[in-house]
Amino acid sequence: MAKPDPVPRSTSRLAIAMRRFRANSMAMIGLAILLLLVAVAIFGPMLWTYSYTDITPDLSKPPSWAHPLGTDTLGRDMLAMAMRGMQQSLLIAGTVALIAGLIGTIMGVVSGYAGGLVDASIMRLVDLVLTIPTIALAAFLGNAMSNSGVSWLGLSLVLGALFWTSVARLVRGVSLSLREMPYIKAARVMGAGRIRIMLGHMVPNVADHIIVATALLVGVAILSETGLSFLGFGVRPPDTSLGLLISNAQSAVLTRPWLFYAPGVLIILIVLSINYVGEGLRDAFNPKAAPTNPLVAHRTRAMQTAAAPVDGDNALVRLADFRVRFPRIERPAVDGVNLSINRGEVLALVGESGSGKSLTALAIAGLLPIGAEASGQVLFDGRDMAGLSFAQWRTYRGRRIATILQDPSTSLNPVLTVGAQFYETMRVAGPVSPAESRKRALELLVLMAIRDPERRLDQYPHQMSGGIRQRIVIALAMIHKPDLIVTTSRQPRSTSRCRARCSTRCG
Repeated sequence: MAKPDPVPRSTSRLAIAMRRFRANSMAMIGLAILLLLVAVAIFGPMLWTYSYTDITPDLSKPPSWAHPLGTDTLGRDMLAMAMRGMQQSLLIAGTVALIAGLIGTIMGVVSGYAGGLVDASIMRLVDLVLTIPTIALAAFLGNAMSNSGVSWLGLSLVLGALFWTSVARLVRGVSLSLREMPYIKAARVMGAGRIRIMLGHMVPNVADHIIVATALLVGVAILSETGLSFLGFGVRPPDTSLGLLISNAQSAVLTRPWLFYAPGVLIILIVLSINYVGEGLRDAFNPKAAPTNPLVAHRTRAMQTAAAPVDGDNALVRLADFRVRFPRIERPAVDGVNLSINRGEVLALVGESGSGKSLTALAIAGLLPIGAEASGQVLFDGRDMAGLSFAQWRTYRGRRIATILQDPSTSLNPVLTVGAQFYETMRVAGPVSPAESRKRALELLVLMAIRDPERRLDQYPHQMSGGIRQRIVIALAMIHKPDLIVTTSRQPRSTSRCRARCSTRCG
């Protein structure tokens, strides 16, 4: 008896997020720098000759082999001081960000979902905290704790209790819009409780905002600790932090600059690395983030060289044995497509949802999603389009190859008038006057059978119906008289069309 085929295991959301995070080069560089700094802060004092409390006879010495970062006026080794300062600053900043992010997320989600009196009460509390001078209150609380000494934990609790308001306001604003979404109402109708809706539906949808706000709080916490240390209410000697090192070295920045610049550079590295890691986590845990990015998509594709086109073949577009795969998905999304499009010809790809029509159409314009692995050959006017840089693609996109996306409402900038968007599109190809742009736009709007085109050019996209917006998007695609127009649509008969036309007939 044959054994049944094993059921493939589904990829967890965490695994997908980590794969997306690893694909972000800047986030990986930031993570590497952050881990290196943490490792130095933890293990460096164990391996270094001096402790941050040791006093040597070398007073105010510049950097040397014995003291790579020099010494201060008391003879303390600045490398040991900097490593101890990193320990304290990382502990304080991380704890503040964690406390403020947690409190702000809870308050923001509850306020946005509950609304009414609960929302008003929480927002008045936020307003009250915002009216209190943060540094003054933190200094007062730090001074009140001076009898027992201000520990990093005590300072972190004080700052975390004051910095949660920025996260709460951001999360509350997003939650107010999420509360009216159909899937939230559907979960409520099916009997899901409030806590389940907030944790299972609302928090994941605001996770990207929470990550960015929390990452920004790290830098704010370090700077706040620096200010408090300068006033004498933060970390106090004989202990130290990066902020305290900078505040102590301000008077010697011109005579002994090594005392000032070393902790300053470390603060910059910590803040920048955490911000890049935060941006990477935001994109990784948000499935809607950057589904297509022509800046990097060409670097993620694996194109294979195919046979050269046959001599005498006048096809404008040719796909030869074209395939598209995605990592960890056994079945290809597009499998062995062979087609050609001549000038003046209209080709429609018809098939059921998920058959690869849109991927095939977008591949011609170099707009495959990030992570897609394409093989085969894509030729446009006899040139292999594999491996083109972004600058090279600019000579094709919008000029020789135009793309009309599915949703016209997302293709038009909501804060620019239609006329301004025509002008911006024409400027891509070179200098053009507003009068010339308006004249060309009017010609195209008349060609699209749009009534009163003069008035339409001065309107915003939201002032028009979906059908008019679709016609305007088509007109924008034709503005440079492209050789090829690629359209994707979601009509009841789902089709993707690739239309090749001579430049003399494109408008």
